[in-house]
Amino acid sequence: MLDLRPLACQPTRAELREHRRDREGLHPRVRVRPCFGGVSYTALMVLFAAVTLGLRAWGAPTRLVVVGVALSAGSAIAAALCARGTRLRTFVREYRLAAVAASNGLRYERGAAAPSVPGLRYSDSPGRALRRFRGEIGGVAVEVGNYRRADGRVSGYTLIDGEASVVEPFDFTTVDDWLRVSDAVTPRADAGSS
Repeated sequence: MLDLRPLACQPTRAELREHRRDREGLHPRVRVRPCFGGVSYTALMVLFAAVTLGLRAWGAPTRLVVVGVALSAGSAIAAALCARGTRLRTFVREYRLAAVAASNGLRYERGAAAPSVPGLRYSDSPGRALRRFRGEIGGVAVEVGNYRRADGRVSGYTLIDGEASVVEPFDFTTVDDWLRVSDAVTPRADAGSS
């Protein structure tokens, strides 16, 4: 029932730039989480720089100082490459989510203030972006997203034709999450068409 082909699309750089430009007025901005590799390389860079400065201060041979500078510079380059790769993957994921929403008649919202379910405070865990999808699929009004419970745990929610239910949290980047949405919508759409 849902068109999930955009989850596997490989957008060009021009398509990514256009998508970012189209979403420029929307807030919050896409937050790029630091990757473990980038953080590790940055820590190594600082360590190598500190050791190199220590060696230089203690009058170590020039060769050791040059090796320390080379290691520090290499770590800085590796950290920059990791950060660039993470940033690119983040923008590709955002492009794919917007494409899936558009191909299925939904609106992709980031940073939504509150779900349409009374009593739920819309939030999310620190590791996930604030996402919600709203619209109609097969004539059925649909809203899916995540919210934070009072105890701090994160749950997903679905609001299908006005009927709310709490489910496992959504990541929205896997086919399985979208099949959960499809499974919730299909019986309603089938009932409405018969």
